[in-house]
This record gives sequence, C-alpha cells and structure tokens, in this order.
Amino acid sequence: MLRSSSILLLFCAIPLTQCAPYRAAWNSGWTEKEANNSIMLVMDTPPTLGWQRLQNYSTLHPEFQGFLEPLGTPDCIAESTQDHRHYLILYYLKKREAYSIRNDTRTRSKPLEVSGPYPITEKEYRLLGDFQKKALQSLETPS
Repeated sequence: MLRSSSILLLFCAIPLTQCAPYRAAWNSGWTEKEANNSIMLVMDTPPTLGWQRLQNYSTLHPEFQGFLEPLGTPDCIAESTQDHRHYLILYYLKKREAYSIRNDTRTRSKPLEVSGPYPITEKEYRLLGDFQKKALQSLETPS
C-alpha cells in the first residue's frame, strides 16, 4: 500500500515541477500586452512593470540574463512587437547608451539579436531623465 501511494505521489508531483515555465510564459503574456509600445522605468523596489518585463524576458530567454550581468540593470526599457519581431531597447542613462535586442516571436530556438551600444541623443536623455526623476519624486512624496 505504501509503495503504490508513493508512486501515485511521484506521478502527481512531476507535473507540478513543469508549471514554472508555463506560469512564466503566462506572466510574460499579460505584462507584454501592458508593455507593448511603452517606455518603462526599471526599479526593483517597488517593482515596476519594466522590472517585471526584464525578469520575464530573462526567464523566457536565459541568454538574456548573461547579456545583462556585465552591463547591470538598465534605467529604462522600451518594448514593441511588430510582424513577429519583438524589440526591447535598454537605456543606460549614466553611460548615455542604449542596446537593442530583437527576437522572433514565432520561435525561441533562434538566438537573440543584440545591437549596440548606441549613444543616447540629448533629447532622449532629457526625456528619460525627466521620466525617471518624476517617478522617483512620486515615490518620495507621502500620500
């Protein structure tokens, strides 16, 4: 009796370990819909949509995490999907540079395409800097 219940428990537990990638894909889907054609601030505390998008993207594309490690977390990201192509732009304001990441939404077997660093224009720098400053000020202001 003990042996058959152990086997049953094992067969029930195995599918649960497979849920994490599907949960990550589902989370990525709803946050991608919110993020499409948006510029997002990236902060881990409190976690912003930009932070969540980076976490989800890293889960779905493990090589992306390896790309981010030496660069660190970007200050802002922009995201867009067009014609089965997903674009993610990483903005590093202190370095005044950006990177573009592209992937095919139909398959994950193709590697990510990375371009950059590109210099951030003065206009982009002011726009993103003001965006970041206002967001940080709103967090400091007591409600």
